[in-house]
Amino acid sequence: LLFSKIILSDFIANLTMENKIDISVIIPMYNSEKYIENTIDSIISQEAHGLNYEIIVVDDFSSDNSREVVRSLKNDKIILVELEKNGGLSNARNTGIKIAKGEWLEFVDSDDKICNDLFKKFESSLKEDINCYVFSIIREYPDSNLKQTITDVKDKRAFAYLFGVWNKFIKRDICVEFKKNFLFEDNIFNIEMMNKNEIKISLIDDAYYIYNCNNEHSIMAKFNNKEYLKMYFYIYYQIDKSDELTKMYILEIFVGILFSGKMPFFMSLKVATKTLFKLYRFIPRVYLNGIRNSVINTQI
Repeated sequence: LLFSKIILSDFIANLTMENKIDISVIIPMYNSEKYIENTIDSIISQEAHGLNYEIIVVDDFSSDNSREVVRSLKNDKIILVELEKNGGLSNARNTGIKIAKGEWLEFVDSDDKICNDLFKKFESSLKEDINCYVFSIIREYPDSNLKQTITDVKDKRAFAYLFGVWNKFIKRDICVEFKKNFLFEDNIFNIEMMNKNEIKISLIDDAYYIYNCNNEHSIMAKFNNKEYLKMYFYIYYQIDKSDELTKMYILEIFVGILFSGKMPFFMSLKVATKTLFKLYRFIPRVYLNGIRNSVINTQI
């Protein structure tokens, strides 16, 4: 009887391990019929690895054939969630977070791709006491590609390198929700993650995310000044709640906007000046220990 109980216990343990989800890939989707199959294929075509994963596609009430494309793929790794009304990118991602079963979360946009050795590399990089892994990206433009290489991880500010949420594996139990009704929600998410968690970060060398800058329908295809200011002022009023490293990050990125060329000069000057006035005492520390040299841009 004891032997039978041991066998049953081992069987249940093995079954539990087989059903354990290591990675939940969350893909918010809206009118992406042109891209979504390639996006999903980049995930299910990964090189051999020992991780179990699920792909959660949250359709944000698309008006094209995006849902039909996903259904046609007929893969048991794919979970298609169909929202009954359009709620925006943050709402779609939050929906994915709520149903995710994976120990780790990865966010992939529905017109982007991941390199086919990412999961293999992630598996070989896993360490104790790390709750976030970051990696570099490649931005695809019509005429050239830009590789943005993270060279080192100084501290938790590395969580927000490259400003997006798609170059990371994040432990599900530390992931906060995305702020709704913002177009630049990634910046807010990064700041709130830095404020609300003890983030222990490790770097996965090389670029594994391919960011599509060719999609003319992308939210980021046309820079929205009003929405950027809306995001900025939300973050500005979080400064007093932030620790010193987060304040250093905010100072550096919002002064750096002066040199981005994405906004009208007087608008970027307003953002930079307001930030400097609030955080001027951190200038020496940012000068000596900034993040500006931790990412190298290379045309490829």
